[in-house]
Amino acid sequence: MLKAQVGQRLMIGIKGTHLDTETEKHLQEIKPGSVILFKRNISSAQQVRDLISQIKGILPTPPLIAIDQEGGRVIRFTSGITVFPGNMALGATGSTDLAYKQGLASASQLKAIGIDINLAPVVDVITTYHNPGITIRSFGDDPYKVADFAGALIEGTQQVGIAAAAKHFPGKGAAEVDAHFDLPTISISKELFEEFHLYPFKQAILNGVQGIMTTHVHCPSLDSQGIHPATFSPSIVKELLRTHYKFDGVIFSDDLEMGAIAKHYPIEDACHRATVAGHDMLLICSNYELQRKAFTGLLKDYSSSRLSGDELDESVRRINTMKNFISTKGVPDKASLTPNPEDLAQQIALEAVTVISDSRSLIPVSTQKTEAVHLLIPDLSDTPALEEGYTLSGEHLLVKECMQCFPKKVTFNFFPQNPESPEIEQIVHPAGKQDTCILFISNVQGNQGQKNLIKKVRQCYDNAIFVLLDNPFDCEYTDAQDTCLTSYGLRKRQLLSLVKIIFGKAQPQGRLPFRIKDG
Repeated sequence: MLKAQVGQRLMIGIKGTHLDTETEKHLQEIKPGSVILFKRNISSAQQVRDLISQIKGILPTPPLIAIDQEGGRVIRFTSGITVFPGNMALGATGSTDLAYKQGLASASQLKAIGIDINLAPVVDVITTYHNPGITIRSFGDDPYKVADFAGALIEGTQQVGIAAAAKHFPGKGAAEVDAHFDLPTISISKELFEEFHLYPFKQAILNGVQGIMTTHVHCPSLDSQGIHPATFSPSIVKELLRTHYKFDGVIFSDDLEMGAIAKHYPIEDACHRATVAGHDMLLICSNYELQRKAFTGLLKDYSSSRLSGDELDESVRRINTMKNFISTKGVPDKASLTPNPEDLAQQIALEAVTVISDSRSLIPVSTQKTEAVHLLIPDLSDTPALEEGYTLSGEHLLVKECMQCFPKKVTFNFFPQNPESPEIEQIVHPAGKQDTCILFISNVQGNQGQKNLIKKVRQCYDNAIFVLLDNPFDCEYTDAQDTCLTSYGLRKRQLLSLVKIIFGKAQPQGRLPFRIKDG
C-alpha cells in the first residue's frame, strides 16, 4: 500500500519511442502516478498512442500522461497535431477568444492521442527584458491581461477533460537567470509579487485550474528563512498557495533535475524538501537512477515517519480527484472545432505580427520603388523542435516565400547565430545601398555578433528592415527610426505571416503586449 501511494507522487520521464525491457521493469518497480513525454518519446501521433497504451497496459494503476505542449517555443509535437504560436503571440492579438479556441483545439488533439495533462499555460508576468527562461512564453507584462488570457486558455483546455497546470508559481517573470542552469533570485518586494506576479495564479484558481506548477526561484520577500528555491518553501507552497489561496488541486514541482536544484541538492534531499513544502507530485524527467533514488528515499521517509502519512493520503486524494476530472469528458467531434485547428493557428500567427516602428514607411515593400531585396537569415538548425523548411538553401521557407511575394530580384545569405566580423563583411553588400535589406534576427541579447550585424546593415543600406523572430525584447538593440517588426516566435506559420506583412499581402494587426523601455 505504501509503495503504491509513494509511486503516485512521482511524475517521471522515460527513454525512447517504445518500451524496452529496462523501461518496463523500471515502470513496474516505481509504478509512477504520471509519465511525462518529451520530444525524445515522439515520432508520430499514432506511435504516441501506442506508447501510451503500452505504458498504461503494464501497470495496475494506469498513470496520468503529461506533456508540455504550450505552443510557440515549448512544444513536443512538431507534426501530427497543430503547432500553435505561443503565449506572447496570443497576447499580441488582443483576443482572449482566440486563446480559448486554441486551448480547446490543442486539448482536443492531445486528448485524442491519450494525453491527460498539459503542463500549461505559463502565467508568468514578464517584467524584465532579460529573462532567458520565459520571454515569449509569457502573455505579456500586464497581470490583468495575463490572467484573462490564461483563464481563456485554461477554460478551453479543461473543457475536453485535459487537466491544465498554471506555471511557474509564485511567478518567474522577473528572473534574469534560467532555472534550468542555476538558481535565480527575485529580489522584489512582497507587494510587487502580489500586484504583478501572483495575481494571474489567484485568478487561475478562481477559474478552476486543476494543477499549479511551482518554480525553482529564490524569493526572499516571500520566504526569508535562508537561501532556497520556492520549491522547498512551506511558506510559499503550503501556506501561501494551499492555505491562503485555498488551492485544493494538484501542486506539481518543476523538474528536480534542473540545475537550480541538481547543482545544490542530492535527489533524495530535494524530494524530501519538496514534499515537506507541500507538493503533491514531484517531477524527475530523465534519469532512471535518480528516479529510483527518489522513490526509495521517499519510502524510507514515510516508513520512518520523517514525512507525514496524513499528508501522503491527502496528496493521493488530490491526484485521484484529478484522475476523476480527466475521465469525465471524452474527445469532442472534430467537426465541432470551429475554426479548423490549422486555420486557427494561421489566424493567430497572422494577427500577432506587430510592426514596432516604421517611421520611414518601408512596410509594405513597394515593387514600384524597390528593384532588389537582400535577405539575411540566421542559421536556426540548432534550435530544438523545429518543423521542416529551415534548410540553408534556396528551399528555406523564408527565401521561397519572399520570392513568391516579390517578383523582382531576391538574393539571400545565411549567417551563424553569433557571426564573426569576417562573416559579417562577407554577407553585407554595400553595393546595393538603394536596395532593401531584410535582416531576420534571433536572440540578439545573447550574441554580440548579431549586434554588430545590425550596425553594419544600418551603415550599408538606406532601406533596412529588422525582423525580430523569437525575442521581441531584442527591440532594445534597434532605434525608434528603424523599421522593425516581430512575429514572437520561429514557428513556420509565424515566419510566413511575417513575409505576408512585409510585402503587403496582409495588414499588420498585432500590438506589443509589453511596454517599450524609455531611452
